[in-house]
Amino acid sequence: MKIAAIAILLCLSTSAFADDNDDDKKPGTTAMCIDKQIANRLAVKRRKRGAVDRLFVKAQRHEITVRGGYYDSDLFSGTWVVGASYTYHMTEQTAVEFGGAWTHANADTIHAIEEQRGEVLADDYARVLFAESLLVWAPVYGKMRFGGEIVHFDIHLDAGVGVVDSSTSRGAAGVAGFGMSMFMGKALAFRIDARNHTFRQELLDEHFLVNDAQVTAGLSLYLPMKN
Repeated sequence: MKIAAIAILLCLSTSAFADDNDDDKKPGTTAMCIDKQIANRLAVKRRKRGAVDRLFVKAQRHEITVRGGYYDSDLFSGTWVVGASYTYHMTEQTAVEFGGAWTHANADTIHAIEEQRGEVLADDYARVLFAESLLVWAPVYGKMRFGGEIVHFDIHLDAGVGVVDSSTSRGAAGVAGFGMSMFMGKALAFRIDARNHTFRQELLDEHFLVNDAQVTAGLSLYLPMKN
């Protein structure tokens, strides 16, 4: 209250020294001083509620990512997966991404079935390829203290379609997931992604609708590097 009173008194003092012949510049009433003081307080509140300053701009930039992690299959044993992707950021919140990944069909869990029903896979290490096209939406941007440093990050959601090429499946897949990017400097980011691939798979003369998951961590480079 004291600060508000001082602000009003200063405003009135300014108006007292105004030129009487200059009607356009003369504040005139106490109401105008109160309106200015309220406007200043609202401006401070807006700044406090405002968005976190971004470490660097993503819009109109290209992101190249390499990553690796764990692949969890519905019908086979879990194993590793490696991949890469290219992302074009149309705005700070929206992007399109094209990526691919490589793993193998780890058939350890079905060897007992093979002994009873014959060979299931000709190659226990048969490769599995994924290709995907996604829309990426990053609705959350913030910062946190990590190891004594302030780290800027965003959280993104992914949705799109893909193709699976393996000895047990060749067809389209639906892709959905989410992830986090933690930015380092002006051009690098550490990225974590979790994605689910839904597709049809044939095994032991039966058809299955499977949901295979991938959890990966990787490093991203943003181009151009200076922004």
